[in-house]
Amino acid sequence: MRKSLSYALILTAGLGLAACEKSPEEKMESAKESASQAIESAGDAAREAGEAIQEKAQEAGSSLSQKAEETGQAIREKASDAADATREAVQDAQEAMQKE
Repeated sequence: MRKSLSYALILTAGLGLAACEKSPEEKMESAKESASQAIESAGDAAREAGEAIQEKAQEAGSSLSQKAEETGQAIREKASDAADATREAVQDAQEAMQKE
């Protein structure tokens, strides 16, 4: 956002300076240069924004993968605990039935 404002100000300043020059050819050339610089700056800003988006997406993907792995591990541990508790309950029930 700040860069866009800066580029607009640069373009405006360039066009303003172009209006102060003497010959129409010089004015046209200066305006072309200013427009070219503004387009180049906008391209740079777009590229930087794209890189920032990719970086954030990679960070989010890493965090998501890590959370998924942690959740999967917690589920495996709970399932293992539940299986152990079930085995113990079955053994206790079998022992109780044998005593009767």
